[in-house]
Amino acid sequence: MDIFTQIKQMIAKELVVDEEEVVSEVHLQDDLGADSLALLDLSEALSKQYKIEITGDDLMDIENVGALVKLVETKIACK
Repeated sequence: MDIFTQIKQMIAKELVVDEEEVVSEVHLQDDLGADSLALLDLSEALSKQYKIEITGDDLMDIENVGALVKLVETKIACK
């Protein structure tokens, strides 16, 4: 399973949305309704899954799901 698919499943679970709604172009807050607590939970899940450090603040600045995937890939490559 690729990273995008894994992150898509994590977002769907944490934000309680259908996986079909989670595409590269959607914004976590504006389009999927993520609040600060949901972003914190998602950042913790990503950190645990990939053994990287991502904070809720990192996710506040993310433009869309595609940018989140790139952030995770970059952090994995740098560890």
